[in-house]
Amino acid sequence: MKRVMFLALLLASLGLFAWTVRRFGRLVLAGRHLDLGGRTGERVASVLKFFFGQKKVVEKAVIPAARGQRLVTAIGSKYHFLIFWGFIVITVGTIETLIQGLFPSFSLALVLGESSARALWAIMDVANLVVLTLIAFAVFRRIVLQPRLIPMSRDASAILGAIATLMATHLGLHAFRGLSAGMPEPGFPVSGAVATWFAGVSPEVAGPLAEGLWWIHVVVVLAFLNYLLYSKHSHILAALPNIYFRNLDQRGVLPKLNLEADDISQTGVVSEFKDFTWKSLLDGFACTECARCTNECPAFNTGKSLSPMQVVHDVRDDMKSRLPDRGPLDILLGRFQHGGAAEASSGQVMPLIGGRTTEETLWACTTCGACQQVCPVFIEHPEKIIQMRQNLVLVQEKVPPDLARTFTNLERNGNPWGIAADKRMDWADGKGVPTLDDRPDAEYLLWVGCAGAYDDRIKKQTLALVDILKEGGVDFAVLGLEEGCTGDPARRSGNEMLYQMQAQQNVETMNAKKVKKVVTACPHCLHTIKNEYPQLGGNFEVRHHTQLIRELVVAGKIQIDPTKTQGKSITLHDPCYLGRWNGEYDAPRDVLDALPTGSARVELPRNREHGFCCGAGGGRMWMEEKTGTRVNHNRVDEVLGSGVDTVATACPFCTIMLTDGVNDRNAAEKVQVLNVSELVARSMKRKQEIESTAGT
Repeated sequence: MKRVMFLALLLASLGLFAWTVRRFGRLVLAGRHLDLGGRTGERVASVLKFFFGQKKVVEKAVIPAARGQRLVTAIGSKYHFLIFWGFIVITVGTIETLIQGLFPSFSLALVLGESSARALWAIMDVANLVVLTLIAFAVFRRIVLQPRLIPMSRDASAILGAIATLMATHLGLHAFRGLSAGMPEPGFPVSGAVATWFAGVSPEVAGPLAEGLWWIHVVVVLAFLNYLLYSKHSHILAALPNIYFRNLDQRGVLPKLNLEADDISQTGVVSEFKDFTWKSLLDGFACTECARCTNECPAFNTGKSLSPMQVVHDVRDDMKSRLPDRGPLDILLGRFQHGGAAEASSGQVMPLIGGRTTEETLWACTTCGACQQVCPVFIEHPEKIIQMRQNLVLVQEKVPPDLARTFTNLERNGNPWGIAADKRMDWADGKGVPTLDDRPDAEYLLWVGCAGAYDDRIKKQTLALVDILKEGGVDFAVLGLEEGCTGDPARRSGNEMLYQMQAQQNVETMNAKKVKKVVTACPHCLHTIKNEYPQLGGNFEVRHHTQLIRELVVAGKIQIDPTKTQGKSITLHDPCYLGRWNGEYDAPRDVLDALPTGSARVELPRNREHGFCCGAGGGRMWMEEKTGTRVNHNRVDEVLGSGVDTVATACPFCTIMLTDGVNDRNAAEKVQVLNVSELVARSMKRKQEIESTAGT
């Protein structure tokens, strides 16, 4: 009878689980097609490193010290790693337990041999205790330590309670099995120790107790299995495929919209969940709800409404709310969390863009990539946000007034400042800067950028860079009046139509002039020309100016004068589009380390992969911050706290934002904001100096 009852329960549970997987699988596969085939070896390696190895989980996370959460986060990442592997080990024991429901005499010893089975049982027994202890800590962590965005919710309580029950019943059933047999079960040291606590229990009582614990264990396992996809622990099933199918190509490249399509549904503009790719939809189920993305987000950390984790959940919940049928667990759980029950009862579905995810939330993003950088399962948050912005701009025509003016400036004058296009070369008057018309065979096209051409502060950086290139003997030229905005501000703000117009014009101009190599003064220009212009037929070798300067210094083409000391102490602010999006952290540091300074270079607490945004990306450069603290103020406070007198940048936007922040803090006399190119230009020996020294 036991076998019949267990078989019926098992078949019903597995059938319900298969139905649920199919149900949610159909939702995910309803998304737009995305070909992620091939590169099997790299993908398997990713799974081994990031799923089984939990590499990103155990990485050090840097979040604001003011919230006192660093230690909490550090402990949390380590204990999650142990729970993960404890769960993996215990799963083997769970499978053995389930098989015994149909074949009571089955034992791992029949498969592995007695000695190997005992060793594995011992490991599983100890793992049960370790996981049970860590679950207790998880409860303590949520209730007492209270890490940001990881509350003791109903869902967390159910999950932690289920896991604790599985551990306790596994230990208990082996303990009472030993008591019923009159001796401890071999290979279960912890269960044997538990048995000593109940030494007075007779074998007649111990047997039924073991049987009862077995049933509890089995029921909880099968219930837990069916609850997974309805809970935050859906990542147990979705994380592995999400890591396997992660983007292995250049990060941060947006899909090109087909703006020539007659039907809006064919353009690629996102309106509802089905318009995202199936991989973007899988992201929602793979989310571990560790909140690292939100904890690292500069907008969230300065009081804005944006939570990257919630944006991912919004897409997932929009998907769930559109299920055509209701299952038994939907009814039991009140449809779904996050308002699903209310929607189900009202018969209305909340729109995703401007509804679940508000306009204010979408416009708060600086597209810095901090969220994507720290995600342990490779969710791409910024792409989703920008795609929803595209809907606001291209479909709903809802654009913040500040940004609308910027779009107008770009359309009329080819730059976001709105300065006349015929003044683009005013910065070079009398400086002997060649254009490609003057020097058509120049090795490098120097892409000046709008800031470098129009902003009075950034013009100094441009001239410093030109000075370095000349002194270093670099064969370069500029486009002059034919250069236009790369389109980055438009594209990251959701105006794909304007971006494609600007980018296509630039690509045609560069191709016509047979440009092969480009050096950029701006990381945003670097990213766009290097990684996104190929979508429009522009394939160029693109380098950031700090990469070229490092090469000149290493080759001795630029000589640094050790007597020209630059500041007493220097730190580097990492530009998001140079570092996180293009993986270049060392070039600007190597250049700075070659310069004479009063002391060794200082690293800011938030640096490299965890660097904090200046607040200018994603169109935010031209939008006022009306909520919370300004992002650049947050970063400048960190710079001021480091005690340096010079902060080096490698991005014109960063220079502007940090300079504004320093001025707002009345600290201009304490800290100077300089581009790496300016520091090099001040420190290098001029040709006449070198020749003069050689002559003497």
